[in-house]
Amino acid sequence: MGMKLTCVLCHKEYVFDPEKIPDGGFRIGCNICGAKYTVSLPDGWRRAPAQPQAEDPGRHPAADEKYILMADDTAFFRALMSDLLTKQGFRVKTAADGREALDIFLTSPRSFLLLLLDLQMPKLSGFGVLEELKTIQNLQIPPIIVMTGVHDSHEDIKIVREMGASGFLDKSLDPSVAVERIKMVLAEHEKV
Repeated sequence: MGMKLTCVLCHKEYVFDPEKIPDGGFRIGCNICGAKYTVSLPDGWRRAPAQPQAEDPGRHPAADEKYILMADDTAFFRALMSDLLTKQGFRVKTAADGREALDIFLTSPRSFLLLLLDLQMPKLSGFGVLEELKTIQNLQIPPIIVMTGVHDSHEDIKIVREMGASGFLDKSLDPSVAVERIKMVLAEHEKV
């Protein structure tokens, strides 16, 4: 199975053989719209995720009982973030679109520690998921972090915060920085 990268501007899909990708990542220019991307990959991304160790002091205490639900329509990004979070001791469930994420979440809302939502997804966007969650009464919603590679204006951030998001994550961030932001949001939520 190849690694898929989708251009956020024109939605052209590129598939790469993981064995031919250089360690550390690569640069690509879309041959349709001309957008340029840098794909940074963490060390050891080809290896199977490490199993969490119970004595890890940085491990989140609720990680044994609850999941992080990550919704993103880009399979590569889902796999990358899932792997990084698993290595940090979190249990992760993934969804390829907003509708699937909402269905997974609503089957067992108390099973989730955090929701990670891409803003632009098919079937139901991250904005749509936030809207639908707001309409459900008496639903205990965990912290929500929205992710995007496109919507990053102050106005977009303000809108998603007003819709209930606890944090905002630019997908172009180094993945390890993204994991640290996730940990910060979880720590802030525990204080409340």
